Amino acid sequence: MEAIFNFKAFRRWLPATVIFLMLAGASIMPAGADVSAAMIRGQIKLDMPGGNGGAQVVVTSLERGFSTRTFSRADGSYVLMALKPGRYQLNILAPDGRQARQELTLQVGQVAVVDVALDAKQGNESVADNAAAGNSAELATYLTPEQMQRLPQVNRNFLNYADLAPGVNVVTDQNGSTRLQSGGQRPDSVNLFIDGVSQKNYVVRGGVAGQDSSRGNVFPESAVAEYKVISQNYKAEFDQVGAAAISVQTKTGGNQFHGEVFYDHTNQDLRAVTPAEQLGGGKSDTEQAQYGVTLSGPIAKDVAHFFMAYERKLNDDYATVAAGDHSALPAQYQALLGNVNRPFEEDLFFGKLDWALNDDNLIEVSFKLRDESEMLGIGGQNAQPYALEKGNSEKRLDFKYQYSAEHWVNEARFTYEDAGWRQFPASQGPGILLRRLEGSLSGGDLSNLGILNTGGTTNYQDKGQSGPGFQDDLTFSGLQWYGEHVFKLGGKLKQIELGAVERDPYHPQFSFNLNNPGGSPYQVRWATPLAGVGDGSASTDLTQVGLYLQDDWAVTGHLSLNLGARWDYEYNPGYLNFVTPADVSAALRGWNNLGNAGYRIEDYISNGANRAADSNNIAPRLGFAYDLNQDRRHVLFGGFARAYDRNIYDVLQLERTKGSYPSYSVNFQGDPNYNCVAGVDCIPWDPGYINYTPAQLSALTGASAGSSREINLMRNNLRTPYSDQFSIGLRNRFGDWNTELAVSHVHSYDGLVGLLGGRNADGSFYAAGSGFGGTFQAVPGYGQLILFDNGVQTKTNSVFLKAEKPYSKDSGWGLTFAYTFTDSEENKSQSFVDSSSYLFEHPNTHTLGWLDTAGVRKHKLVATGTVDLPWDLIFSTKLTLATPETRAGVNCTGAACRFDTFTPRGSDFIFPGQWWGYKQVDIALIKSFDAPYDTRMKLRFDVLNLFDFKNYSAFNSDFASANLGSPLTTLAGPGLTLKLTARLEF
Repeated sequence: MEAIFNFKAFRRWLPATVIFLMLAGASIMPAGADVSAAMIRGQIKLDMPGGNGGAQVVVTSLERGFSTRTFSRADGSYVLMALKPGRYQLNILAPDGRQARQELTLQVGQVAVVDVALDAKQGNESVADNAAAGNSAELATYLTPEQMQRLPQVNRNFLNYADLAPGVNVVTDQNGSTRLQSGGQRPDSVNLFIDGVSQKNYVVRGGVAGQDSSRGNVFPESAVAEYKVISQNYKAEFDQVGAAAISVQTKTGGNQFHGEVFYDHTNQDLRAVTPAEQLGGGKSDTEQAQYGVTLSGPIAKDVAHFFMAYERKLNDDYATVAAGDHSALPAQYQALLGNVNRPFEEDLFFGKLDWALNDDNLIEVSFKLRDESEMLGIGGQNAQPYALEKGNSEKRLDFKYQYSAEHWVNEARFTYEDAGWRQFPASQGPGILLRRLEGSLSGGDLSNLGILNTGGTTNYQDKGQSGPGFQDDLTFSGLQWYGEHVFKLGGKLKQIELGAVERDPYHPQFSFNLNNPGGSPYQVRWATPLAGVGDGSASTDLTQVGLYLQDDWAVTGHLSLNLGARWDYEYNPGYLNFVTPADVSAALRGWNNLGNAGYRIEDYISNGANRAADSNNIAPRLGFAYDLNQDRRHVLFGGFARAYDRNIYDVLQLERTKGSYPSYSVNFQGDPNYNCVAGVDCIPWDPGYINYTPAQLSALTGASAGSSREINLMRNNLRTPYSDQFSIGLRNRFGDWNTELAVSHVHSYDGLVGLLGGRNADGSFYAAGSGFGGTFQAVPGYGQLILFDNGVQTKTNSVFLKAEKPYSKDSGWGLTFAYTFTDSEENKSQSFVDSSSYLFEHPNTHTLGWLDTAGVRKHKLVATGTVDLPWDLIFSTKLTLATPETRAGVNCTGAACRFDTFTPRGSDFIFPGQWWGYKQVDIALIKSFDAPYDTRMKLRFDVLNLFDFKNYSAFNSDFASANLGSPLTTLAGPGLTLKLTARLEF
């Protein structure tokens, strides 16, 4: 694709082009089955002797000119399917020539009900209000173009608006990485669908491809038309999701040429000082710039159109390298101290072509490209040469062919994806670890103080997914049996190659004692591939199959049912065909300590033929909506859904990679503080060793893998994680206001967890009385044994309350309120070892019991408002209030240590008391003015965290401390931050 679009060249001249176009605009510039698709259904009353059938119903896109048509049936019912969200004109032509006409706007995945009555005598028309409460069973929130254009934010990540949906949280890490979390489940359970195509991350975490740990955006915001957040009760079309599903509709070109360019900027002068900076003595330099261009228009009017969007993001964040006790630090290292830049760069591109061959045949082709890089691991003792470079890339191609008949529509898609996540040492060469040793190794009083790390760092990872997919969706609308049915069936087949490489340390790491007058290192640590076992890499060709049936059944004018089921199957030969190495199998079978371990080691030893793929993943999706007065203004709704997710390859691959790239260490003689005993692991130092490769170091010392070879094994009958979801609610419309109250229960099962398999001689997990401080028993001759099994569960009860007065141009204002109460428990605490995959403090999840889910806030309120002001001004605001999130840790204040939870200290806001753990008020002001030649300029001023509230993400977790729950210096959200934006529309 580089020949088509060269980003490296393009981004050099784009900033100048953006500024030029803005200036020029003021002076010389000339003037369906897709889960995001919408549907219109309703009744036509003709008042004719022959009945209500035969009326032609035509809906025409006001942007693109495309038309879809059908005829009313004998009872007057009609259905128009596979419509893109947007503005339409609906035309009804009766057999006797009478007509009805109405404009309407369709939202993502909406089923709009439009009833039409034509008076036979007068010939006038009456079109029902389709904007009423709606008869969907989904727990869903629509994010409109007006909200995305008006509401305040800084980083142009369209997912930031998802927290306007009750039960959905936007989680921002300390480094600015953003993820979505729904209820008590982890971000891995979320899925994103763009134009009906899943963006699932199969290898690394975050739920969505590219969102494991990234300060970037998953998709250009300027290419998003609107989207919908479905918290629960999604239909059978949605797959690989156990929590919230996000359905996005992208923009499409129309019959008029449009474009825009934008530039926005913020830096250290436009933000408040952070608590960490206050302790460090002053504010660090930071800068963020984003710019881009959007173009769209016709290729042939009413026939073919194009759309393209490009966005670039640049962050310059600075970290301080401050060596501990840097007195007498050698001169060549002094220059590495001080502020160091940690740059981040991202390019996003999206392009789409559509072509209506005729009224029945439509082709769409789209391409997405994401490319980002950043520098990690700098600051504190880590100097700039010791940094990690991280790359995040994604390419996606989507080809869709749609055929529309009178009562059925077929959509066939071919997709290709290539997503990669990589981090590697920024410097090539050995790592230099400067330490200050006090005392003596032989005397048993050795202390080790880290001073500075430089040279080549340790960690190398390269993980990704790539491959084609095909999906087909067939929708019928001409079915009647005890009401009207829209029946849908579809399937998906994907062949995806998954790959993972983990090598640590990638470069040899030499440790130097600054108190050693000889200046030679006292130790080196390195890693190499294990002959006959592996080299720290794994790959597999994954096959995914998905089938579903869905019936949207309008039983009566009051009752609608959504009845569906889907079946998903995944064949992963990397897991199924794995053979446990013979030496490992023998060692485990011969270890007498496992005789009374509480599990069977044979359940984890694989011979390559004793594993089977989980084929029982049948997920019913059942929903109902009951229109109390048959006017769609008061609708009782609810349902049950089972939703299967998937096991992440980043965990499954550990069976192959861990232990195949073991690390070794050798001590060197000559350090007075580190006086090792001569032997294989203690040899004389030679200055030439500093340039030795890992293979040369292994040959020199004759070291063996031994205790450095960690054993990771998966259970032989792993199951697929899933959740059962129940909800019931009432949706209302009072005048211009839409309200919704719902109660939800979600129970998730079979999450993967890594457990320690080692046992004492009597089969016990810890020695008697040792508690969490006991010694883990390694496999004789090897390292630790880690066993992965399905065992993680969460139980979440929620109350959702939503109220909205949508913005309209006529009223000039809009308000939204979203309140969530969440009571969540889990049987795997967020351990201090690893917050995602491991539980090392208990033999299994059953012995831990149920604890409050870490990271969940009991109460959360998000409110927004926008209003049109005089002089072409637009004002908007967003308020976020939440109680402190639950935290977990080890409580040793009693007779024995145990896992426990605590609630950090809150603060007041308006009302006195420690209510709030998160509070933020954002505002935005937009000024628009006409420029020459039919162009329009917009200047925008965003202020995040207007009152500079300190929202902390780290707290004192010492249960014995009087300051338990008191905040540390790390913030969970931005401090007071201002951003300036200029935009030119033409």
